[in-house]
Amino acid sequence: MENDIAAPSDPPGLLTWLAEMFEEEIKPYPGRGVIVARMVISATLTMILVMTFRIPGGFEGALYAFLIARDSFHSTMKSGIAVLVSYTIGITFVLTCAALFASYPDARFLWFALSMFVVFFALHTFEDFAVATGLAILVVLALPIWQTQATAEYRVEHTLWQALSCGLGALVTVIVETVFHSLFPKNELCHGIEARLSALQDLVEAYEQGQSIPDDVAKRLAQYSVVGVSGLRRSLARSRYERLNRDQFAAVIALTGRLVDLGASSANTPYMLLEGDKERLKRLATVIASIRESLAESKVPLIQTDLDTTPSGLALLPEIERTANLIPQVFAGSEPVGAYFPSMLDESEGTNGFFKGDAFQNPAHIEFALRGCLAATLCYFLYEIFDWRGIATSVTTCVLTALSNLGMSRQKQFLRISGAVVGGLVLGIGSQVFILPYIDTIAGFSLLFAAITAVAAWFATSSQRLAYFGLQIANAYYLVTVQGFTIQTSLSTARDRVVGVMLGLFIMWIVFHSLSNDRAAEHMVTSFAANLRSIAQLALQPASEAPDIAMKQIRALRTEIGNNFQNVMAQADAIPFEFGPSRVEGMTNRALIKSWQPQLQTIYLEIVALMQHRVFGAEEHLTPAVQSALRRFNETCALLLNQLADQLEGSVHDSWGDLQEPLIELSRAFSESSSIDARFAVFSGLHSLCLRLRDQVSELSHRVGTAQFITNYQTGSARNF
Repeated sequence: MENDIAAPSDPPGLLTWLAEMFEEEIKPYPGRGVIVARMVISATLTMILVMTFRIPGGFEGALYAFLIARDSFHSTMKSGIAVLVSYTIGITFVLTCAALFASYPDARFLWFALSMFVVFFALHTFEDFAVATGLAILVVLALPIWQTQATAEYRVEHTLWQALSCGLGALVTVIVETVFHSLFPKNELCHGIEARLSALQDLVEAYEQGQSIPDDVAKRLAQYSVVGVSGLRRSLARSRYERLNRDQFAAVIALTGRLVDLGASSANTPYMLLEGDKERLKRLATVIASIRESLAESKVPLIQTDLDTTPSGLALLPEIERTANLIPQVFAGSEPVGAYFPSMLDESEGTNGFFKGDAFQNPAHIEFALRGCLAATLCYFLYEIFDWRGIATSVTTCVLTALSNLGMSRQKQFLRISGAVVGGLVLGIGSQVFILPYIDTIAGFSLLFAAITAVAAWFATSSQRLAYFGLQIANAYYLVTVQGFTIQTSLSTARDRVVGVMLGLFIMWIVFHSLSNDRAAEHMVTSFAANLRSIAQLALQPASEAPDIAMKQIRALRTEIGNNFQNVMAQADAIPFEFGPSRVEGMTNRALIKSWQPQLQTIYLEIVALMQHRVFGAEEHLTPAVQSALRRFNETCALLLNQLADQLEGSVHDSWGDLQEPLIELSRAFSESSSIDARFAVFSGLHSLCLRLRDQVSELSHRVGTAQFITNYQTGSARNF
């Protein structure tokens, strides 16, 4: 085929890839500046309060501006409450352990190791990440106080001061977010629906004007389709709407999700408008604009009853029209519509306990806790045996290193080290040498602090590829500059803290990387193969006759697929940081997987469009012959995707699924049905969708089958499928 991808003979260098990544990640996007401003305001206000009232542990308080979630007002408030819960747990844990171990100096090492095990186990098993973070930070800050010779009153007092420092940072961040949302209120539910409908309207208007689909429109639709509408359902579940309104909005959310799926699938398909299509597209754009305006003004949208059933040059236009016209009808009745759109609220979603479901069964949690405990305890042992308490920041660094959900990859290690160098050496010590000697007021220091925080926050608001770099810049800079309440005249303190940060990073690298054989290239292939299987399973949905069960299965699959797509890209970004004899093979597979990923996303969107057609009851309007042929087509498609997954994992099949015969059968059934009933033409888009799906799956199978793909990393042997 013309689109075959040859294995690259000369993988791009690390520096080239880094330059491209930085250029892409630092670009502004809508809302980024506002988020950065809120983070800077929160951190700067916390710093001023810490310096004014001389609160110990102030650097962690300022760091909470980076750690508290601000996706929505609800998530911010939830994080704030979680901080209070975590501090209660943390103080109780520290004081209980103090009562047991403080009187026995010989047991200090055991006490520290036990506490670190609990901290890292909590980071890996707590359902609420904010609670785990607060507990970990408080314990790490309080333990050194109890490892020194002092009175019990002094230790208890300073433990509470550490909690106050962190609590102050969390409180300031929550207040800033509350003020922001008060000044710029928005209905998150309606805003989410409006944003999706806006992307669809842009697509329809591009069609109407005969333009090529803008890349940003296709990208937005694809992103919304992969993300899904589970966030909107959770917002609705938290809302205070009455039952009728909740059911109505549940239906609107589901229909909006279907429109996005149809639009995302259509945006990736070449088209040629037929006579009359422009008028239909103009009417559709008007309908979508009317729905958006009505939802914004809390009015009932007008019902459009004139649906055109003539053939269209846009395969999915009839389905998009029909779905868009269902939204106004949702608000027309006075009875709840839950019977027609079952289980849309996700009220059962969420956590059922304090720990994750597999917290005490999955050995990976124990392994992570043991590794983290070993790293932190080694740092403690080193600064105690050398009597160098200035590098105690190494323990804090070990815990903060574990706060990222990116995974223990070499990419993350690189971001840690580079962030520590930039924040600690360049900005921290650099400012103390060249800038702070000329500043003698809190106002001047605040401006410098805000400027550097803005740099860190800008990186922290990047994607997960670079966000951790921003967190490490802030962590290292705050450790150097916000630990004392006066201008440091000696660089020894800053030097010790930077050395501590670097020591913590080095020990974490030894414990988590040198003792592990995991490679990002293997995880990338595993995630891609898993996505092939999940998409194949989605093609067979709904697999249950019970609407509630079917809906939960579909949502779980779509969440899993979205996570796998993100994981594939995250692991692909980590491969350039891997070195050794298998790097060339990893880079080769990376190039292939990244070339296949967009096509698999297109297949996913088309399968979702077919699945939505079945879920929303439109299949009942099809003849039994068409339903049977469509079912066989979906089963063959799922079989072929599963075989592709087997192939990537090294299995060989003697016979392969063929979509041509099921498609011929489906075409014949569609033709016979259309000749019997002219109204059946409204479903002609289904046939075109199946035809495109056949072409995409066949092309992907050919590209995978003819590629030089490495399946054995130990021997480096390549198989030509």
